[in-house]
Amino acid sequence: MAAARMAIEFAQCQGAEVFGLVVIDPYLYIGVGQASTWGQQAHSQVAMAWAEQHLGVLRRECDGLKLPFHSATVENKSVIKGILEAQQSLGCDLIALGSSGRGGVSALVLGSVAQKVLAQSTVPVMVLRA
Repeated sequence: MAAARMAIEFAQCQGAEVFGLVVIDPYLYIGVGQASTWGQQAHSQVAMAWAEQHLGVLRRECDGLKLPFHSATVENKSVIKGILEAQQSLGCDLIALGSSGRGGVSALVLGSVAQKVLAQSTVPVMVLRA
């Protein structure tokens, strides 16, 4: 959220629109029967509630600054693909995202969403240290 707030300030300086995006992991349990259906619905409800809560905070901040705000929630197994596909479909000319600041061996083993988006994006990427 701290990085999102910095991105909103940048958008205000540029007179730009803000697109808030949440990428949700799909439900991973591949069971059968009622338990699978219930689990999938519960997972979806919790994920959507979380997304709506956070996007709502951004919307209120943008509304207070009179910035146009749009939001989307997408489901994708890969956060990187979700971000890049949304950028293309929405026609965004800049991606702003936060970095947890993970470094060293941890970043090498786990990888970094920010690094991968930087490497694969066709538009500029602004990485904000959260």
